[in-house]
Amino acid sequence: MTREAPEPPGAAGADETPDVASGGATPSTDRLASLLSVDIGDAPVRRRRRASEDGPASLAPAAPETEPRRGVQGFVSAAVLVILLVSGVGLAYAGSRIIRNSTEGQVVAPVDDPTAPGFEALVEPTPTMVLLHDLDGELDAVTVLTLPDPEGSGGGVLLVPTRTVYDMPLYEVNPIELAYDLGSPDFETDVVGQLLGTGIGSSVVVDAQRWAELVAPVAPITVDNTDELEVDGEVRFRVGEIELEAEDVGPYLEARVEGENDLARLFRHRTFWLAWLDAVASVGTPEAVPGEVESGIGRFVRTIAAGSQVVETIPVQPATPGRYGDEPAFVPQFREVQELLDRVVPFPVAASPGARARVRIINGTADTSRAAQVAPLLGPAGVQVTLIGNALTYDVASTTISYAGDVFRDEAESIQTILGVGEVILETRPSDVADITVTLGADYG
Repeated sequence: MTREAPEPPGAAGADETPDVASGGATPSTDRLASLLSVDIGDAPVRRRRRASEDGPASLAPAAPETEPRRGVQGFVSAAVLVILLVSGVGLAYAGSRIIRNSTEGQVVAPVDDPTAPGFEALVEPTPTMVLLHDLDGELDAVTVLTLPDPEGSGGGVLLVPTRTVYDMPLYEVNPIELAYDLGSPDFETDVVGQLLGTGIGSSVVVDAQRWAELVAPVAPITVDNTDELEVDGEVRFRVGEIELEAEDVGPYLEARVEGENDLARLFRHRTFWLAWLDAVASVGTPEAVPGEVESGIGRFVRTIAAGSQVVETIPVQPATPGRYGDEPAFVPQFREVQELLDRVVPFPVAASPGARARVRIINGTADTSRAAQVAPLLGPAGVQVTLIGNALTYDVASTTISYAGDVFRDEAESIQTILGVGEVILETRPSDVADITVTLGADYG
């Protein structure tokens, strides 16, 4: 089982932190009112794609003036449209299921052989789930779980500081915990997805009691505790190697050292997750995590524990002290966040309609596995791969990357950069199911 080396608690470079918003909040016993009192500045953090000289399009803070959202159909709408056209044959292929057999918008005779010309399949998104740790009605922690290889094992555990600031719908730049206070778990899930740049498949709210139930089959969990932690005014967790009984897990994750920020606390969360995954892997049976086997938390934790893991806090830097109240807040480092996401979510989906261009990859060579091999490489271009398949002929000499409107040109050029070959062209006959079509020729690979 391979893991990344532990990261130190805290964050460096506070003086180097770029300011993203101005204003501040006054401490109050009413936490919600305090959050709402933030005076928003004139430079919100907004996610967008940006082509850079040193690589493909990336996610970055944008200026206040941003492009309107693209009026393109979402992933689900496209799938429904194609199913209606083709009558939906359910054949598995390279982690996908067949939904259409058409080329250039023309429906052809059904093809259910993955090696045959004209075959196409819908790519299943990377499974994702967010755990929202609720402490007496407030959001205490956010953990995103991912399964990069749905057919294999291993996965990602991304820890997201609740005080990470983001330009949220209706509420502008504020710590993301505000979405939980004002909205619902669903709203919080949407905001987390927009922050990371991918839609989140499901969410689960867990409290101390639920943590105890989840961990009970493999408790006690042995962790190397870095800080003396008090609960209700008494030292409950001492420094050094300690054993957490099932009922200890919730209080341990909730505990805070006076004056510490979320990054230091999330280092302890990381320590717990590594220890829990180790314990689950040691048992190696479905009983190691209660609940569903093929879905829910059980599926994610068992699968991640069974293979190599990435357990990390998302890259952030401290915001200017006082701009978001007395508690420390954090600015996401969007390029680094995207790089982390690319490692654990090879098939992302749009977090909101039009946020990612839809890409169709067609193989025009005798190697019919080529489209499936290319598909997980394109996430860094800020796109979602929705369809893969074969061209009507396997003697295509040169790769082409056609885009259905100038709004998608940046992503098309980013795909060209990733592939290292291909002519970028404006599509004269746009497809209903893709914004960019990549046709792989003999010049690739």
